[in-house]
Amino acid sequence: MTETGEDRTRRYLVPVARLNSPDQPDVIHLSVYQWLPEFQGWGTRAAICGSPAQPGPLLKATVTCQGCLAYRARYERMLAPGYRPEDDDPEALRERLAAAVDERDRARRWAVSLKNENRRLVDQAREAKEQARVATVAALNLQRQTPDAAQRTLGRIREARTWVGVWIELGQYFGLTAEQCGLEARARRRGESL
Repeated sequence: MTETGEDRTRRYLVPVARLNSPDQPDVIHLSVYQWLPEFQGWGTRAAICGSPAQPGPLLKATVTCQGCLAYRARYERMLAPGYRPEDDDPEALRERLAAAVDERDRARRWAVSLKNENRRLVDQAREAKEQARVATVAALNLQRQTPDAAQRTLGRIREARTWVGVWIELGQYFGLTAEQCGLEARARRRGESL
Protein backbone atom coordinates (compact mmCIF):
# COMPACT_ATOMS: atom_id res chain seq x y z
CA MET A 1 0.00 0.00 0.00
CA THR A 2 1.15 3.45 -0.75
CA GLU A 3 -0.07 6.38 1.21
CA THR A 4 -0.86 8.35 -1.95
CA GLY A 5 -3.20 5.74 -3.44
CA GLU A 6 -5.59 5.15 -0.54
CA ASP A 7 -8.93 6.83 -0.10
CA ARG A 8 -8.59 8.90 3.08
CA THR A 9 -12.22 8.23 4.00
CA ARG A 10 -11.65 4.48 4.07
CA ARG A 11 -9.87 2.21 6.49
CA TYR A 12 -7.93 -0.94 5.64
CA LEU A 13 -6.77 -4.04 7.50
CA VAL A 14 -3.02 -4.51 7.42
CA PRO A 15 -0.49 -6.79 9.18
CA VAL A 16 1.51 -5.09 11.94
CA ALA A 17 4.42 -6.16 14.12
CA ARG A 18 4.02 -6.90 17.81
CA LEU A 19 5.25 -4.39 20.31
CA ASN A 20 8.90 -5.13 21.15
CA SER A 21 8.36 -6.24 24.67
CA PRO A 22 9.51 -9.48 26.30
CA ASP A 23 6.01 -10.18 27.67
CA GLN A 24 4.40 -10.05 24.16
CA PRO A 25 4.17 -13.27 22.09
CA ASP A 26 6.14 -13.36 18.83
CA VAL A 27 3.20 -13.02 16.40
CA ILE A 28 2.11 -10.77 13.55
CA HIS A 29 -1.10 -8.89 14.30
CA LEU A 30 -3.78 -7.15 12.21
CA SER A 31 -4.55 -3.49 12.70
CA VAL A 32 -6.73 -0.87 11.04
CA TYR A 33 -4.72 1.32 8.69
CA GLN A 34 -6.35 4.73 8.38
CA TRP A 35 -5.73 8.39 7.78
CA LEU A 36 -4.90 10.02 11.08
CA PRO A 37 -5.76 13.72 10.83
CA GLU A 38 -3.94 14.53 14.04
CA PHE A 39 -0.67 13.36 12.40
CA GLN A 40 -1.64 14.32 8.83
CA GLY A 41 -0.64 10.87 7.68
CA TRP A 42 -1.54 7.21 7.48
CA GLY A 43 -1.01 5.01 10.48
CA THR A 44 -2.12 2.15 12.67
CA ARG A 45 -3.00 1.82 16.31
CA ALA A 46 -3.45 -1.27 18.51
CA ALA A 47 -4.10 -4.67 16.95
CA ILE A 48 -7.73 -5.71 16.44
CA CYS A 49 -7.32 -8.36 19.13
CA GLY A 50 -6.52 -5.58 21.63
CA SER A 51 -2.77 -6.24 21.92
CA PRO A 52 -0.34 -3.35 21.58
CA ALA A 53 1.42 -3.22 18.21
CA GLN A 54 4.13 -1.18 16.49
CA PRO A 55 2.81 1.64 14.30
CA GLY A 56 2.92 1.15 10.54
CA PRO A 57 2.01 -1.76 8.31
CA LEU A 58 4.10 -4.83 7.44
CA LEU A 59 2.92 -5.22 3.87
CA LYS A 60 4.35 -8.65 3.03
CA ALA A 61 3.86 -10.29 6.45
CA THR A 62 1.54 -13.20 7.23
CA VAL A 63 -0.80 -12.74 10.19
CA THR A 64 -0.17 -15.34 12.89
CA CYS A 65 -2.11 -13.95 15.86
CA GLN A 66 -5.08 -16.25 16.49
CA GLY A 67 -7.04 -13.45 18.21
CA CYS A 68 -6.68 -11.18 15.17
CA LEU A 69 -7.58 -14.02 12.82
CA ALA A 70 -10.74 -14.66 14.86
CA TYR A 71 -11.83 -11.01 14.46
CA ARG A 72 -10.69 -10.66 10.82
CA ALA A 73 -14.01 -11.51 9.10
CA ARG A 74 -15.96 -9.09 11.28
CA TYR A 75 -13.50 -6.25 10.67
CA GLU A 76 -13.39 -6.92 6.92
CA ARG A 77 -17.17 -6.68 6.85
CA MET A 78 -17.14 -3.47 8.90
CA LEU A 79 -14.44 -1.86 6.74
CA ALA A 80 -16.02 -2.81 3.39
CA PRO A 81 -17.56 0.01 1.32
CA GLY A 82 -21.29 0.27 1.89
CA TYR A 83 -21.14 -1.17 5.41
CA ARG A 84 -23.93 0.10 7.64
CA PRO A 85 -23.43 -0.02 11.42
CA GLU A 86 -27.02 -1.16 11.84
CA ASP A 87 -26.03 -4.39 10.07
CA ASP A 88 -24.30 -5.38 13.32
CA ASP A 89 -26.80 -3.78 15.69
CA PRO A 90 -28.49 -6.60 17.65
CA GLU A 91 -31.81 -4.75 17.80
CA ALA A 92 -31.79 -4.06 14.04
CA LEU A 93 -30.84 -7.68 13.39
CA ARG A 94 -33.69 -8.88 15.63
CA GLU A 95 -36.13 -6.67 13.72
CA ARG A 96 -34.86 -8.00 10.38
CA LEU A 97 -35.13 -11.55 11.69
CA ALA A 98 -38.69 -10.91 12.91
CA ALA A 99 -39.60 -9.43 9.51
CA ALA A 100 -38.06 -12.44 7.74
CA VAL A 101 -39.96 -14.85 10.03
CA ASP A 102 -43.21 -12.94 9.35
CA GLU A 103 -42.54 -13.12 5.61
CA ARG A 104 -41.81 -16.84 5.84
CA ASP A 105 -45.00 -17.44 7.85
CA ARG A 106 -47.02 -15.37 5.36
CA ALA A 107 -45.52 -17.44 2.51
CA ARG A 108 -46.42 -20.67 4.32
CA ARG A 109 -50.00 -19.49 4.87
CA TRP A 110 -50.22 -18.48 1.20
CA ALA A 111 -48.91 -21.91 0.18
CA VAL A 112 -51.56 -23.61 2.35
CA SER A 113 -54.21 -21.32 0.88
CA LEU A 114 -53.09 -22.16 -2.65
CA LYS A 115 -53.06 -25.85 -1.81
CA ASN A 116 -56.62 -25.61 -0.46
CA GLU A 117 -57.73 -23.61 -3.51
CA ASN A 118 -56.14 -26.21 -5.78
CA ARG A 119 -57.92 -29.00 -3.91
CA ARG A 120 -61.24 -27.09 -4.24
CA LEU A 121 -60.70 -26.59 -7.98
CA VAL A 122 -59.80 -30.26 -8.45
CA ASP A 123 -63.00 -31.21 -6.61
CA GLN A 124 -65.01 -28.80 -8.78
CA ALA A 125 -63.45 -30.25 -11.93
CA ARG A 126 -64.24 -33.77 -10.76
CA GLU A 127 -67.83 -32.74 -9.99
CA ALA A 128 -68.15 -31.00 -13.39
CA LYS A 129 -66.90 -34.15 -15.13
CA GLU A 130 -69.48 -36.21 -13.26
CA GLN A 131 -72.24 -33.74 -14.17
CA ALA A 132 -71.12 -33.83 -17.79
CA ARG A 133 -71.22 -37.62 -17.72
CA VAL A 134 -74.74 -37.60 -16.24
CA ALA A 135 -75.85 -34.97 -18.79
CA THR A 136 -74.37 -37.03 -21.64
CA VAL A 137 -76.23 -40.14 -20.46
CA ALA A 138 -79.45 -38.10 -20.15
CA ALA A 139 -78.93 -36.61 -23.62
CA LEU A 140 -78.36 -40.02 -25.13
CA ASN A 141 -81.50 -41.33 -23.43
CA LEU A 142 -83.46 -38.30 -24.62
CA GLN A 143 -82.08 -38.75 -28.12
CA ARG A 144 -83.39 -42.29 -28.17
CA GLN A 145 -86.78 -41.17 -26.84
CA THR A 146 -87.21 -38.04 -29.00
CA PRO A 147 -88.57 -39.71 -32.13
CA ASP A 148 -91.13 -41.60 -30.02
CA ALA A 149 -92.05 -38.47 -28.05
CA ALA A 150 -92.38 -36.47 -31.27
CA GLN A 151 -94.57 -39.14 -32.77
CA ARG A 152 -96.80 -39.24 -29.69
CA THR A 153 -97.06 -35.41 -29.63
CA LEU A 154 -97.90 -35.35 -33.31
CA GLY A 155 -100.60 -37.94 -32.67
CA ARG A 156 -102.14 -35.84 -29.87
CA ILE A 157 -102.00 -32.71 -32.08
CA ARG A 158 -103.94 -34.61 -34.79
CA GLU A 159 -106.56 -35.53 -32.22
CA ALA A 160 -106.87 -31.95 -30.87
CA ARG A 161 -110.17 -30.27 -31.77
CA THR A 162 -109.19 -26.65 -30.97
CA TRP A 163 -106.21 -24.35 -31.32
CA VAL A 164 -105.86 -24.40 -27.55
CA GLY A 165 -105.48 -28.18 -27.60
CA VAL A 166 -102.89 -27.97 -30.38
CA TRP A 167 -100.84 -25.34 -28.55
CA ILE A 168 -101.03 -27.16 -25.24
CA GLU A 169 -99.38 -30.18 -26.89
CA LEU A 170 -96.80 -28.03 -28.74
CA GLY A 171 -96.09 -26.05 -25.57
CA GLN A 172 -95.45 -29.20 -23.58
CA TYR A 173 -93.18 -30.58 -26.28
CA PHE A 174 -91.16 -27.36 -26.76
CA GLY A 175 -91.28 -26.19 -23.13
CA LEU A 176 -93.39 -23.06 -23.71
CA THR A 177 -95.24 -21.31 -20.89
CA ALA A 178 -99.03 -21.47 -20.61
CA GLU A 179 -99.23 -17.79 -21.45
CA GLN A 180 -97.24 -18.25 -24.68
CA CYS A 181 -99.45 -21.17 -25.66
CA GLY A 182 -102.63 -19.15 -24.95
CA LEU A 183 -101.40 -16.21 -27.05
CA GLU A 184 -100.54 -18.51 -29.97
CA ALA A 185 -103.88 -20.30 -29.75
CA ARG A 186 -105.83 -17.00 -29.69
CA ALA A 187 -103.85 -15.64 -32.67
CA ARG A 188 -104.55 -18.80 -34.68
CA ARG A 189 -108.21 -18.76 -33.78
CA ARG A 190 -108.54 -15.16 -34.97
CA GLY A 191 -106.45 -15.89 -38.05
CA GLU A 192 -103.72 -13.49 -36.99
CA SER A 193 -100.03 -14.27 -37.23
CA LEU A 194 -97.59 -13.33 -34.50
